[in-house]
Amino acid sequence: MAPQSKMRENDSNRRCLVCGDDKASKHYGTVACNGCKGFFRRSVWEKRTYMCVGNDTCEVMQQFRNRCRACRFNKCVQVGMDARAVQSEREIRSPDKNGKKTKAAAKPRKGSIPVASSSSLVSIGPSSSFHSSTPEVERPPVVKKLFELQRRVEGACCENFEDLIACFGSMCNIQITLESALETPEKVAMRTKLTWNDTSRLANLNDLKVTWCRTFVWYHDYLTAFDEFERLNLTDRHKLFKLRFAPVSWVLYSWQAYKNGIDGVTFTNDAWYPNDPEKQSFMPKPCNDYYMKIAATMSHEMVHVMKRIEMTEEEYSVLLAITLFRPDYRISRDGNKLLEATGNIYSRALAEYCKNREHSELKAMERLGTLMLMLTSVETLTRQEDDNVQYLAIFNMADLVGLPYEVHSAMRRNDSPD
Repeated sequence: MAPQSKMRENDSNRRCLVCGDDKASKHYGTVACNGCKGFFRRSVWEKRTYMCVGNDTCEVMQQFRNRCRACRFNKCVQVGMDARAVQSEREIRSPDKNGKKTKAAAKPRKGSIPVASSSSLVSIGPSSSFHSSTPEVERPPVVKKLFELQRRVEGACCENFEDLIACFGSMCNIQITLESALETPEKVAMRTKLTWNDTSRLANLNDLKVTWCRTFVWYHDYLTAFDEFERLNLTDRHKLFKLRFAPVSWVLYSWQAYKNGIDGVTFTNDAWYPNDPEKQSFMPKPCNDYYMKIAATMSHEMVHVMKRIEMTEEEYSVLLAITLFRPDYRISRDGNKLLEATGNIYSRALAEYCKNREHSELKAMERLGTLMLMLTSVETLTRQEDDNVQYLAIFNMADLVGLPYEVHSAMRRNDSPD
């Protein structure tokens, strides 16, 4: 065997220094697998910024290497991946039809959301359109931070989950206390890829539990990404988690229905609940009991409003955070001070964004008022869901006893602040 061929064979037998994959070779100055090579290249080419939801100490393993992109990228750098080599590779020129060399265009990442230029619309899913990031509108730093945070959390998932139904069926667990679930959310559901735009089939009873569990993990990741949450005392943290789970979730569901052009509630796997009465007639009764009224409310009071004002992803990101950081009489006095101060920062940032987006101050005020009125609609959706979960749990009609019942019913008691 030629020495050069032998060297290539030895390289292919090495382990990736980033994630430990046993199929690795020399890339960008170190030994890495093709997955980590591609991840590092995309990150450098697209100048991505990642933030760790923990303390920048996440373990990077092959099966969970996409769980924290910040720590994965840091690991790439630590083991010797050279960004200059990536940039040099991008500068490689290919001859055009006239024989001149031009820069090769970077291929868009599969599954990524394209960014709209000017006031163009981005098409996502069947017959859908929505305003994504709009570069012509100046984004206040707070808005930019919240935009990147929500995208990072939604993109956090484990790889190699091909059969979503089988994975969810074996990994969803609601027979667990909230305290244990907050400590280890993976006990409730694995971070399977969120597939909001996949409406392959009508939802069944198991899908109802599946989407609740996966949303729980998404919400946990979103909430714990904020430093302000860690500054609350333990009791307030638990109360805030329960109080804001449903409101924040319905902002999420509404946005996904709007973004993907879905007339109904899209689930976290490949199922959905339609608003069409004819399709609803094929649904199990508990699914209709849970979603029929709430889906209609969401479409009328949330999705239609988003369509009317052509809501942008930046506005969604800020509204999500404002929904989360709202004072409540059941939170302690010190906790409410923190929530109010944080919420005010985000509200001012949204007001500034609306002012930059509109041509007149009056239009900006009208837009801001429309966005903030959706908070009232979210509270209506929350009350409806709380009632639905308790009803179905009492009659054991949809396997929602356990964690869902604890989250949706505990705060209905006359809890007083500490």
